[in-house]
Amino acid sequence: MQELFKALSGINNLTNKKHFVTIQGKEVEVTLDKKILIIRNGEDNYVLEGGKPVKVEIKTDRNHFPEIEDFKSDPFWPSEGHTWKR
Repeated sequence: MQELFKALSGINNLTNKKHFVTIQGKEVEVTLDKKILIIRNGEDNYVLEGGKPVKVEIKTDRNHFPEIEDFKSDPFWPSEGHTWKR
């Protein structure tokens, strides 16, 4: 019976698994939830700050409208060619 308890006590050691991710060429120990999150977002979207991985915020310019370079006539009723710039 004591052998059974020794075998069951060894099972607890299997659940304490360590998880590592590679960010900026360095391996960092993280929790399982954090590792899954980093894998979903991509390791290249994270940087190390204080030894911990932090996601880089990418802000996009949402209000970007095309403009006319050569404004010669009405753009809604073009009679001449217009050059649009981005």
